[in-house]
Amino acid sequence: MHGSIRIGTVRGIVIGAHWSVAAIAALLAWGLADGYLPTAAPGYRATSYWIAAVLAVGCFFASLLAHELAHSVVAQRRGVPVERITLWLFGGVAELHKSADRPRDELVIAAAGPAASVGATVVFLGLSGILGAVAAPEVAVAAFAWLGLVNAVLAAFNVAPAAPLDGGRILHAIVWERTGDRARATRVATTAGRTLGAVMIGGGIALFVVGAWGGLWFALLGWFLVNAATAESTHALLEGALVGIRVRDVMTPDPVTVTDDETVTHFLGYTMARHHCSAFPVVDGTGRPVGLVTLRRLRSLDATTRAACTVGDVMIPIAAAARAAPDDAVLDALSRRAAGDGRLLVFDADRLVGIVSPSDLDRVIELAQLRSPVGA
Repeated sequence: MHGSIRIGTVRGIVIGAHWSVAAIAALLAWGLADGYLPTAAPGYRATSYWIAAVLAVGCFFASLLAHELAHSVVAQRRGVPVERITLWLFGGVAELHKSADRPRDELVIAAAGPAASVGATVVFLGLSGILGAVAAPEVAVAAFAWLGLVNAVLAAFNVAPAAPLDGGRILHAIVWERTGDRARATRVATTAGRTLGAVMIGGGIALFVVGAWGGLWFALLGWFLVNAATAESTHALLEGALVGIRVRDVMTPDPVTVTDDETVTHFLGYTMARHHCSAFPVVDGTGRPVGLVTLRRLRSLDATTRAACTVGDVMIPIAAAARAAPDDAVLDALSRRAAGDGRLLVFDADRLVGIVSPSDLDRVIELAQLRSPVGA
């Protein structure tokens, strides 16, 4: 996820935090210190409320991480690699390298997160009860009670049967298990996600109209659900279209190349004008591939820089470019595209034989749609 920083690793999984975490943490701490805690435990100094609030927010994000780690650990045990966990505005997301191969695996992976949240609810409410029984400071009792409540809400919301929530994954697994049709299960779960999101948007707007500012957050969350469910549906279509297809079936063979000593001005005014491509492999004077230059990369340069540079100065070096072999599965190769501005250079041993661009993938997907008996 763009805008995130790495904060460590757990079981080989990279843990990151998006910049939006700082914003939501500040809002939560302010709400606790200035609202909830003074009401639940009156009579303390402002400093005490802020210390309790900051610690409670830290524990809250730790519980979010535990939720995602539960998904990730179970996924690893079920043979699904996990690349990264990122905490962000709407909680956390575990980035799995692939989908589960069996519906029962998907169900167990999905259920692990809410189970962790339920466990956190029990722990925090238990600590609140114990502290209250031993006459501990009321502000600490209230902080743990809030943590228990918010984890309970998190667990309840996540089990709603709508993608991309955990409940949507569970619904997907159940429909997949009963029908044997993974595509149908995706349609059911993502339709439910878009429906729930639309209801939340409408409800949030209605709440805001009657004076409840919290309705804006409710509507924003609904908007996220609609977009995430739509993206998941599109991703499922992409996977379905590309199953069994090799890179050689998709690539543009024998791509047009440019030399690394060509000026960017000449490249833009002559080479790119003659060839209707947005990316070109770069070769040196001996014809050896040394990089990749893309229109997107050139757009990021100001006019003065472009006028003074050669293609070799602005290209993506070959060591950093995304690569694939002709017999690689397209679905496996797609995860590497980010390094090449969305393109893949295709090599047979050390010989450049092709390039895969977004337009190549679009063509394959459109053909798959035309062949589909249901016009998915």
